[in-house]
Formats: sequence, structure tokens, C-alpha cells
Amino acid sequence: MKASNRFLLATHFVQARWRWKHIRGTALERYQELHAQRIVAYAAQHSLFYSSHWAGHSLQDWRTLPTVDKNLMMEHFDAFNTCGIKRDQAMEVALEAERSRDFRSMLNGLTIGLSSGTSGHRGLFLANSWEQAAWAGTILARALHQLPRKRIRVAFFLRSNSNLYEQVGGKLIQFRYFDLMLPLAEAVSALNNFQPHIIVGPASLLGFLAEESKCRHLVNKPERLISVAEVLEPQDQERIEETFNAPVHQIYQCTEGLLAVSCVKGSLHIQEDVVIIQLEALPGSDGERVIPIVTDMWRSTQPIIRYRLNDVLQMDPRPCSCGSTFRVIRAIEGRCDDVCYFESLAGGARPFYPDTIRRMILLANPDIADYQAVQERCGHLRIHLSKASRAQFGEVAQSVLASVQTTVAQYGCRPAEVSIEEGLGPSKPGMKRRRVQARWNHPIRTM
Repeated sequence: MKASNRFLLATHFVQARWRWKHIRGTALERYQELHAQRIVAYAAQHSLFYSSHWAGHSLQDWRTLPTVDKNLMMEHFDAFNTCGIKRDQAMEVALEAERSRDFRSMLNGLTIGLSSGTSGHRGLFLANSWEQAAWAGTILARALHQLPRKRIRVAFFLRSNSNLYEQVGGKLIQFRYFDLMLPLAEAVSALNNFQPHIIVGPASLLGFLAEESKCRHLVNKPERLISVAEVLEPQDQERIEETFNAPVHQIYQCTEGLLAVSCVKGSLHIQEDVVIIQLEALPGSDGERVIPIVTDMWRSTQPIIRYRLNDVLQMDPRPCSCGSTFRVIRAIEGRCDDVCYFESLAGGARPFYPDTIRRMILLANPDIADYQAVQERCGHLRIHLSKASRAQFGEVAQSVLASVQTTVAQYGCRPAEVSIEEGLGPSKPGMKRRRVQARWNHPIRTM
């Protein structure tokens, strides 16, 4: 890393630590309003898409501007970004990096990245050197929790590497990227040699490593694990923490920016000094579940303003014992596309959220090791189960069936059409795990 970049990263690191401790209340509101007005004005002047998208609207009232989403961004990518980057050209660079597994390529001095596309829509992101340093400095300040007294080794497992991630390496941190597609035995061997203090990776990968630790194949004893890219479900977190005797924290990040990071107490705080997140109640949820609408206060190459995500969140209204007033996400349930529906006795369809599906399966029998639930039409549910070796599949399946029908009845719905199969279905290499999937054109998807 160039000396100038190291200085910039260190500056952002110090600033991020200061903001975390000192900006709150009305000071945070003023900070957000100032930076939001600034990025909105910049986007209106430099992005052809936004200047057209906001025609006839008051930029001062930016919180009510028309929203955007991934489909809209990708459809108008050429006009969306402010650097004259063409979508086809950026996609070619990103796909070549995926094929060659060499992620150092840049385009006009910009880092190009490709999202993994679990929603079926690939997303491109752009970042200039300032944005890379800002991200790296902030992620270090928030994820490390305290200034390290020794050099920390971090193992980072993801589908693809990026110049963005490489910015994290330096005198404080020895960063090593591990390809998520590396065979598990090779990954375990490499971890035993590297002996990282922190392991970062998807929840499913951390679960596999926990099993390898139980079998004494993995002898590395990390001080902390950080889950990224997938929903971290409570039963997985508990099992991984128990195996490693170390906390499992989270970083909630996507193509649209750095959204939330776990504090030292384990609470997942929205990064309110980086992004402004407006919360939109999910239809039919009585306000308990919300969809985030994101405005990134920093990104100018690819402005993210009033960007509606497809995630379902539960917020925690209680103050965190760490002392920060940044809002806390209690749970990331999954995507709103993965809300399932069952026929209500009163007519119409009633939504069942991923957390409800998870609980009615997992709480049915203690011998369930893992599961997948797929809905292909209203009232239907296909469940794949992985069980403990000692258990009889028939008994486990029967208890799950009873739990599903009881839960559905409790919510005033007709009996579900349920099929239960032994073994988990195959997943595409490199794709994020989704335990609950709705594969049909349900009402929320068509709103």
C-alpha cells in the first residue's frame, strides 16, 4: 500500500473511532443531514440517472425522494455512476476476475466488484481510492473494538477477493484472503499454519470449521469469529461459540455499503455515521419487521441514495450496554422475497416470515442438525432435513410435520401441503446459503 493510502486509512480509522464515541443525539442528526444534503446535491449534478429520476422533486426534502433498487441501478448503470463507466465494460472486468481468481484488476483507477447474486440479479459496485480507504479505516475501527497491542492475523473467507479488502492489511493487521471454494481440508490445513486471531466468513463456513474443530482436525483457536454474507441464525451462533469458546460477531454489508457491525457486547449496530437507514414496515407484519432504505453518505462514484434493500430486519428498541446510541438490529431474517404464504381461513394469504419458518422446524425435534425449506406456491412447503446419526428419520419428519401444521393452525390458516425429504438439497458453488426460499411470484414480490 502506498504511503499516501496508509495515511488516508489511518486518518479514517481515527475519525471513525472518534465518531463512534462522540457523535450522538442532535449532533448525529445534524451530521447526517449535512452529509445527506451534500451527496444528494453531488448526485443531482454528476449522475444523469438521478437528475432525471428526481425531476420535479425537492432535493431539500431528500427523505421523500423516489427510491431505487438493484434492478433499477443495473438497468441504468451507465448513467447511474458518476465516472462514465459502462456496465458491459465493468461486467467484463468483474467476470474475468471471477474466472481467473485474480481480483487486482481496476478500471480507470476504480475497483470493480461483483455481488454474488443470491436474488438472481448480479450487482456491480465501484469504489475509488478515497472510498476504499474510508471503508477500510472504518471497518478496522469498528471491528477491532480496541487498539491492538500486537499484530493481528485475520483469515478472510469469501467467494471473491477485492482491492477493497486488501486495503485492510498493514502494520496492525496481517490479512490473508481464502477462496471460499477452497476444499475444506486445504482450508483447515492453511488455517492451522496461519493461526489467525480472527476468522471472517459466511455462517455456513464457520459452521463447517466448528465441526472440523470438534474432530480435532482444526487446531487453530481464534479469539473471535465474524459472520458475513449470510444470515447468522441463533442456533448456529450458539453452536460455533460453544465449539470455539469465542464470540461470533457480525458485519452486515452488501453492494450498497457498510450497514452494521457488532460492538464489543455483540449487538449489531447500524453504522449511522456512514449510512442513513430509513425503515419501512413490511406489509402484514404489524411493524415488527422492516425493510431498510439506505442512503450512503460517502459514496460519490456510485451514489446510493434512498436505495431499497430486499432484506427483512427486526430492530431492538433497547439501548445497548456498550454505550453507543447507534440503533441495533436484533435479527436479519433474510430477504423479503423469502416470506412464505399460507391460505388464511378468513380468506386471502397470510405471510410467514423466515424466522417463523425456522422456529417451527428447529423447535420440533432436538435431533435436527440442519434444514432447508422451499415454498413453490401458496400453502405448500417442501422441507429438507439433516438429522443426527442416532435419530430415526421417520420420527423426526413426523414431529416436524406436526409442528408445521400446529403453527399454521395457530395463525388461522388452512392445513399446509408439506413434503419432507431426508438430506439437504445441493447448492451452487460460491452461492450464499438460504435456508428459507420462496420460489414463486408471491404478493410482496409483485408490489
